[in-house]
Amino acid sequence: MAGFFEQFVAFGTDSVGLERLLRLVQSLFAILTFYPALMPTMLPGMTKAALHTSELAMRELSSHVNLTRRAIRLFWCLGSFQSSFSAYAAPEKSLEAWLSIMADTFFGLFGLVESATLPDLLHTEHFSLFGYAEAVRLDGQAQGLWLAALSCAALSSGAKVFRAFAYRAVPEEAGAFFAVADGEKTGDAAEKRKREREALEKERRRKMGRLTRKLAAELLDIVIPAWSTGLADIELGTVAVAMVFSTILTGYAVWERCGLAIDSNRAKM
Repeated sequence: MAGFFEQFVAFGTDSVGLERLLRLVQSLFAILTFYPALMPTMLPGMTKAALHTSELAMRELSSHVNLTRRAIRLFWCLGSFQSSFSAYAAPEKSLEAWLSIMADTFFGLFGLVESATLPDLLHTEHFSLFGYAEAVRLDGQAQGLWLAALSCAALSSGAKVFRAFAYRAVPEEAGAFFAVADGEKTGDAAEKRKREREALEKERRRKMGRLTRKLAAELLDIVIPAWSTGLADIELGTVAVAMVFSTILTGYAVWERCGLAIDSNRAKM
């Protein structure tokens, strides 16, 4: 198993892992600025004026962190389009596959708008594509694409979870217990089949856990564009809390992937 520090280094140097870390920081800043009563608990001994200054600083830092995250995601839209096209080119597509294709397409369009408006939102001197006001408007309109992408992704994940729950291993025929190769004892064959079933069940539970976490994260993330587009009347603090938990869930998937990559590299040595 990978050590914590080694895995954290791999997580922090992974572009997706770094983006998730920054998203967690941004969501915590949002919680503190919306619930200022929490700040004296976390920053004891500070005067009211200092706490007010800290609140303003957190708002500004949150904005900078958000733009940094967008810079990291600059070309992620290309990956979404590639994933969508690869799935579309597959010969046979289930309902979940079509939903995933739509989700990746919407994610790609959303990311494309984010990337295109980034220079204007950075207030870059002597360079502007749309102008700041137009970039803000386009950025707001893109939230609808994000909402559509998350909705399709959640439906796809929900269908996959339903299929996984409905799946049951086909029981072995009674005759299989007696179809033992020459020289092999029945007990040894039964033990081997038992280990194989346990391995399959373990992998099924692991897959179910990943799908369930993914579905939960997508449902939590839907809160953000639903709030920003005005479709749902939700407090900003509630949005920030949902953002914290969805970040933890999606970040854990990256954390798990980094650990598996470290273990795989060690096995090759």
